[in-house]
Amino acid sequence: MSKVKILKQKGHYFLWVDESLWMWDIPIERINQRKIAEKAFDDVLVAGYGLGLVQEYLAKNPKVHSITSIEKLGGVIRECKKVYGKVYENIVVADFYKYNPNHKFDCVIGDIWADITPESLSEYNKFFKQAKRLIKKKGSVVA
Repeated sequence: MSKVKILKQKGHYFLWVDESLWMWDIPIERINQRKIAEKAFDDVLVAGYGLGLVQEYLAKNPKVHSITSIEKLGGVIRECKKVYGKVYENIVVADFYKYNPNHKFDCVIGDIWADITPESLSEYNKFFKQAKRLIKKKGSVVA
């Protein structure tokens, strides 16, 4: 079981998983998550919950009708509930790459990257292939 902790420092939250910094809510991260959420529409699937930033902005987007988040680590959801008092919309604790719902989504958002580097291109390609399998014909992948 992974060790998950959200720590607050200088007014910002930092998500740690097994002693690795996983995500933070510094201003540029909030801006980026807001921009991603603005592109979303209708029934949205988010790969990864993190600190719930994109979900927070999706919940405020009038073009979004539903939000489902897939989070592999149940500890992330428990820690977010503990720190923030809630989580957004429908949460499924599962591996995104093994997720096989009985319906497709209008928009799939990728929020699963540990590193954004040239070396992580294969991980992105794996994500994109699964996301394309989960979207409707006129759907969109945002990552």
